[in-house]
Amino acid sequence: MKKNITYWALYDFANSLVLMAFLFYFSQWLVIDQGHPVWWYNSALIVSSALFILTAPILSKRIDMTGRKIAGLRMWTVLSFIAFILVSLIATLSDSLDMFATILYTLAMYAYLVCFLYFTPMLNDLSTRENRSYISGIGQGANSFGQVIGLIVTLPFAIGVITLFGDPGRAQALLPATLLFGLFSLPMFFLYKEKLSTDTASLENTSTSPFALFKKVFSYKPLAFLLLAYFLFSDAMLTFANNFPLYLETIHGVSDTVKAVLTIGILSLAAIGAVIFGKIASKKGELKTLKGILIGCCIIFPTVAFIPSFNLLVPVFLLAGILFGPIWAISRSLVGQLAPKGSVASSYSYYVVAERFATFIGPAIWSIALIVMGEGARGYQTAFLAMTGILILSLFALNRIKVEC
Repeated sequence: MKKNITYWALYDFANSLVLMAFLFYFSQWLVIDQGHPVWWYNSALIVSSALFILTAPILSKRIDMTGRKIAGLRMWTVLSFIAFILVSLIATLSDSLDMFATILYTLAMYAYLVCFLYFTPMLNDLSTRENRSYISGIGQGANSFGQVIGLIVTLPFAIGVITLFGDPGRAQALLPATLLFGLFSLPMFFLYKEKLSTDTASLENTSTSPFALFKKVFSYKPLAFLLLAYFLFSDAMLTFANNFPLYLETIHGVSDTVKAVLTIGILSLAAIGAVIFGKIASKKGELKTLKGILIGCCIIFPTVAFIPSFNLLVPVFLLAGILFGPIWAISRSLVGQLAPKGSVASSYSYYVVAERFATFIGPAIWSIALIVMGEGARGYQTAFLAMTGILILSLFALNRIKVEC
C-alpha cells in the first residue's frame, strides 16, 4: 500500500510539473510575446473544459462498473503527453502557427483532464476514512512541490540562459517540462499494483443514462452541496491562479524571474500547508477545517486587490500559499467520504467537472471585468472582488452540509 501511495503521489508531482509550465509560460507566450488578446488563452481553457464536461459522466460510469483505473490513466496520459510535445515544438520553432498551437493546447488540456477521472478515485483505494485527508494532503503536497520543481527547472530556459533550438524566450520552457512529465509518470505506469475496489456498481445499476447517474450522485444532499461549494471556490481560486502571471506583469511590471521566485515560494508553502492541514482535518474534521481556510481566503483576496505596493503584497501572497494547498486536499477527501456506494468514480467525476466548469465560468467573469473596467488596476480590483463574492457563496453552500465530516 505504501509503495502505491508513493507512485500515486509521484504522478501528482509529474502532472503538476507540466501544468504549471504551460499555465505560466504558454499563457505569456501567447498573450505577451505573440500579441494575442487574453481571451485566446482563456478560450482554450473554456473549450477543453466544455469537452470534458460532456464526456466525463460516460467515462466515469464505466470506471464504476469495472473498478479499473490504471489502464485508462496510461492511455490518456500518453495522449496528453503527445499533444503537449507538439505544442512545445510549434511554440519553439514557428511564429506563424499560433492558432494551431492554441487548438492543440486545448486538446492537450482535455486529455490531461480526463486523466483525473482515473487518478482521483484511486484515493479511496489507498486510504481509509480515518486517514483520507492526510493521504490526500500527501498527494496535494507532491502536486505543489511538482509545480515548484517545474518552475525552478524551466526558469533558465524561459529567461534565455539555456536555449534548446529556435529563438530564446518563454516557449523554451515548455519542452523540458513535458519531458519531465513523461519521465516521472513512468513509475505509476509500470509499478502501481491495482487492487480492484469492492465498492463497484453492478452492470445493471451502471447501464443507466448519464441523467440517471447525475440524479443518483446529486440525490444525496451533503455531496450535492459539497460539489456546489467546490464549484464556487474553485471558480475563484483557479481563475486567479490561471491569470496570476498576467496580473503581476500588467499591474506591477514584475519580471519573469521575480514571478517565478514568488510562485516557487507560494507553492512551497502550499505543499507544506496541504500535508499539515490534511493531518489537522483528519483529526479535527474536514468540513470545519475547510470552512476556516476559505474564510481566510475571503480576507486575502480584497487585500490583494487594494494594496498598491508589490513589496507589501509579497507576505500576503505567501500566506495565501499556505491556505491554497489544503483546499484541494481536504475537498478531495470529502468527496470520498460522501460518495454513494458504487458511485465513487462518478462522484469524483462530478468533482473534477465542478472544477472544470469553474474554469469555464471563472475566466468569463474575469475577462468581463477587464473588458468593462479596463485592463488596469480598476479592472483587476473588480475581478478580485467578484472572486471574493464567489468564495462567500461557497461558504453558504458548505453550511448546508449537516453530516459529521
